[in-house]
Amino acid sequence: MRWLSLDHGTKRLGLAVCDPSEFLFTPKGVWLMEESSILPRLIQFCQEEGIQALCVGFPQHQDGSPSLTAPAAKSFAHELARATGLPLKMIGEHLTSAMAETRMREEGVPAGQFSQWIDAYAAMIILEECISERRRQGRPLDQI
Repeated sequence: MRWLSLDHGTKRLGLAVCDPSEFLFTPKGVWLMEESSILPRLIQFCQEEGIQALCVGFPQHQDGSPSLTAPAAKSFAHELARATGLPLKMIGEHLTSAMAETRMREEGVPAGQFSQWIDAYAAMIILEECISERRRQGRPLDQI
């Protein structure tokens, strides 16, 4: 199943996708959260990329409680799911930016480019966790 993963922030939105076999994960970019244009852009992106499901990070504290930005992320995720008609999975996320920075270092991304890619890498880490969770549960590729 081809997934789109989002790391929703107040100013930026990180995007990542996987291939239909759910094996290859790719950061696709970071968009500014321009409220009037972001939803139509995402709908078009989903159509052009053949997206079949959505995964959105649910911001939470280390103890698992929702962060202050969690309600906005949840609202945005549900609005996107309604607009696209795609199934939605929300994944609790904590420290994904720190994990993304480590991954970028490991992959040789120049330090000067971290700020322009960190949210996309965070979205990729969220998606990897989503797919790992599905595999642990033994879910086939065509089920959320």
